[in-house]
Amino acid sequence: MDYNIRLGSWLTPRLYFAKMALKEQISALISAPVEEEGFEVIELRLSRFRGRGRLQLFIDSDNGVKIDDCVRISKLVEPIIDASDLFRYGYVIEVSSPGLDRPLEAARDFRRRIGEKVEIFFNDAELAPSRGELVGADEQYIELQTGEGKSKYNLVDVRMGKIIF
Repeated sequence: MDYNIRLGSWLTPRLYFAKMALKEQISALISAPVEEEGFEVIELRLSRFRGRGRLQLFIDSDNGVKIDDCVRISKLVEPIIDASDLFRYGYVIEVSSPGLDRPLEAARDFRRRIGEKVEIFFNDAELAPSRGELVGADEQYIELQTGEGKSKYNLVDVRMGKIIF
């Protein structure tokens, strides 16, 4: 079976797996140096931009992300990527924070947002979302202060959370 065809805007399986392998290679190269600077790579996106590769890194830390941090991480990562020769035809790198509207999914996401108002959505679609102030979070549970008091939820049962603006 030949997988070298495109259906609409979807990647073929061959291109999809090649892109995933490239993302894994990039992540393996840059994760440790970025973590040494006190940041975590939250998401890595690859796309095309004006005929060249486009590498978007979304970073976060317990202290948030400032513009100067993005510049510093970009300057840190660029020579590592250049030396790897992963992008034969050049690339553009963009480093930014994940943004306030990014869903909270992992325990670390919730820990970083303690003190903020959030809405929690559950894996069980029959359970109504819960809103309140996030007052606690660890590897297993999150705790919300609602009008009715404190409620504790197991992260296994939580699909995601959203910050309420």
